[in-house]
Amino acid sequence: MEESGKKLDQEMDKEMVKEKDKEKGERPEESQAKLPEDKQEITEELRNLPLPRTRWEDVVFSFPQPIIEFGKGVVKNVPKAIFRLLDPRLMHIKKAEIERPEILIIIGHESVKKMGALDKILKSCEQNSIETVIFSCGKGEATVTMVNEAVEMALEEKVHFIVGIGGGSVMDVAKATAGIVTNGGLAEDYHEGKPFELPGLPFIAIPTTAGTGTEITNNAVLIDKTRGYKKSIRGSHLMSKYILLDPELTLDCPPDITASSGADALVQAIESYVSKKSHPLADIYALEAIFLIAPNLRTVFEHGDDYAARSEMLLGSFFAGIAFSNVGLGLVHGLAHPIGYKYDVPHGKVCGALLPCVIEYNLEYRADKYARIGRIFSQLNLFTKYEAEASDEKNTQRLASMIKEMFSQIHIPLKLRDLGVLKEDFDWIIENTKGSSVNSNPRTPDPESLRELLEKAW
Repeated sequence: MEESGKKLDQEMDKEMVKEKDKEKGERPEESQAKLPEDKQEITEELRNLPLPRTRWEDVVFSFPQPIIEFGKGVVKNVPKAIFRLLDPRLMHIKKAEIERPEILIIIGHESVKKMGALDKILKSCEQNSIETVIFSCGKGEATVTMVNEAVEMALEEKVHFIVGIGGGSVMDVAKATAGIVTNGGLAEDYHEGKPFELPGLPFIAIPTTAGTGTEITNNAVLIDKTRGYKKSIRGSHLMSKYILLDPELTLDCPPDITASSGADALVQAIESYVSKKSHPLADIYALEAIFLIAPNLRTVFEHGDDYAARSEMLLGSFFAGIAFSNVGLGLVHGLAHPIGYKYDVPHGKVCGALLPCVIEYNLEYRADKYARIGRIFSQLNLFTKYEAEASDEKNTQRLASMIKEMFSQIHIPLKLRDLGVLKEDFDWIIENTKGSSVNSNPRTPDPESLRELLEKAW
């Protein structure tokens, strides 16, 4: 099996090089979705801004990351990932215990089959003597029921690996399944606080949308319809072991989902950058995510086949995921979870409607960092109402309005009432706005100020 793994590595690496050389020779120059000014010049301008104030005595962080592959066609590298993970230095299963690897592939709805990605995985696995079993979550957000059913299948089939290919909900089901298979119990037990004490089955993540960043996080957001709430289960053992980022898989993402997931990614980047727990290493990823997402969001919405823009969006989403998985999010996500659960509306749309008001709510508590984001936005030349050479103070104050204009261009609702939110539910929303995202917000909220915020966003 070791020789097979090495040979597969070499063959796939050669194939990737050939494909890249072929693209360079045959493909016309594509739109790179670049900023109107050279990115390096803008970076120089940003360097001249006063750095955000850091309380260094409070800075303590670690930064664990999985193996990551990015590029056109890397979805075919699932066997390569499996053979690499069979290295005893990387996982708890010894090679001698596995004669023929078996994987559970978790998918969402039929789009993964239609785009051909699933066929590529199945074919490459068959060619490398890897057994496959498929579990379909169907449509909708991840639930404890989906996870429990996937765990049951994984145990029955005695699989060695979990592969998740799809959007954020698929990733959440897959990583929760990987953790529960080895730790035992039901998904509901982990909602109640049961810890993940043992390593999960090795989980390989393959996202097909650019938005959630959940392929890189250590938590899974699950809905429990019986008990009536939406909550994360988390633990270091839920982290993916291998991530395949293939921009081709996002080309067929519909405009509505592209907009919603893209808005979510931008919110994640901004919230992690201003997080109470932010630190310099996470800030690098958060800022780069903003640079990549903001100028490409409208492009991928209007021209979904733009490979360059899709690539930058996928990387931007991934970078945002790295940032917030290390420092947390903020009040946008704290409010979005109960609203999304109660009204069954797309998470990214709720986040988009809330972000401008939350920025205004937090502004004086993180003015230095919002100033830096405002400067980035002012240089994008995407907005009709604002001059690029405005002062930092002016750009900071206008940041919420610039984001509103950006979201209106991709048809993200700007008011909660447009999502069906009712004022009479404000008490319930406020009561259920809690958790790690709220604790990471720059400004500590109270019920009265939350009500004012919701009124403004309504």
